[in-house]
Amino acid sequence: MNTFSKFILVVGLISTSVQGTSPLGLDPALDGRIHAALEANYRMDFAQGAAELAAVGDFAEEHPLIAFGDLLIEWWKVTAAVWEEDRDRCEPMLAAVDRSLAAAEKLIEAGDPTGEGHLVKGATLGLLGRRHIKNRHWMKSYFIGKEAKANLERALEINPALHDANSGIGIYDYFVAKLPGIVRWLAFSGQTADPAEGMRKVEHALANGTYTVVGTKAALSLIFIRNELNPAQAKTLIDELLADHPHSPFFGSLRLIALYDLNRAGELAAEAERQAALLEAGHYPAERAAQIHFARGLAEFRQQNWAAADAAYAQAVAKGHESDPFATWARLHRANILDVQGKRREARAAYREVRKMLNRWGTERLADRYLGDAFDPAVHQVRLLPDG
Repeated sequence: MNTFSKFILVVGLISTSVQGTSPLGLDPALDGRIHAALEANYRMDFAQGAAELAAVGDFAEEHPLIAFGDLLIEWWKVTAAVWEEDRDRCEPMLAAVDRSLAAAEKLIEAGDPTGEGHLVKGATLGLLGRRHIKNRHWMKSYFIGKEAKANLERALEINPALHDANSGIGIYDYFVAKLPGIVRWLAFSGQTADPAEGMRKVEHALANGTYTVVGTKAALSLIFIRNELNPAQAKTLIDELLADHPHSPFFGSLRLIALYDLNRAGELAAEAERQAALLEAGHYPAERAAQIHFARGLAEFRQQNWAAADAAYAQAVAKGHESDPFATWARLHRANILDVQGKRREARAAYREVRKMLNRWGTERLADRYLGDAFDPAVHQVRLLPDG
């Protein structure tokens, strides 16, 4: 994943932690509805989220945060299914981007007394930039990221109580500082070259934020997994998220990654069964069935119980829709198992099939790699999502 995607992830994952009164001066009932809608996204209960926002639709003209809430619902639909590279499936989200930007810019033109307009514009541009990253539009994503940061900084200038804006700014600064070549180029613009400075802004947002605490923890967990190579620290954050949001399939997915990277097969198996129980009880959407079978397969795969892993992955493929990312990953891992079994011809054929599918978290790139070099568990099994 490109560097700036982590920043974009943060501004997109607006949380539901309520710490005191709204820094935007929202009426408590209105603020509560918005938080309830955002919370529904974590559960992937998109209908409930839309209903919460519809209930406060009369306030949409004066509060662009409502239009942004609608955008988040569409963004979560796309992101949960890893559809960013599918233009047709992204159309509803892109239309919601336009509505959110229009609402934000209207408030900005009117004076933006609380900074809500700039906050929403920065967050909306962040989501748009993330899609450009997924589609390898690097220059577009970079300049949109800069504009997003500028709007978040302006929101803070207008309203210093918008501590949440520090989250996106800090994550952006952290990752820019991690890229020396870009830092050298940006030095003339005053961009920090110290990643610790960015993290201090993130810590400030965690301690004082109203809307981004949960999202920041989720983003940091990915940073610890993908960039800092510290899955133990990631798991600490993920466990905190799941303690407050136990029914979140997304946070459950993060825990799977951390446990895999920590090589805790027993805990991985237990997490798979926890998620299976949530699916059975109706707390997970029915379409997450492939995730459950993939989780079970992952626990066996980590222990190199190839036959059991393959059986579970076969169920993930059978239960998942063709567009399900977990079904795609199951197909990739089944091809890995063929390699382990010495069935190189069959494995290569399976990798070619994965390459034809929509790219999901690097499946296309990994299939290309294994077409050239057979999967070797001693080398390739250390991390679930290698190479960032």
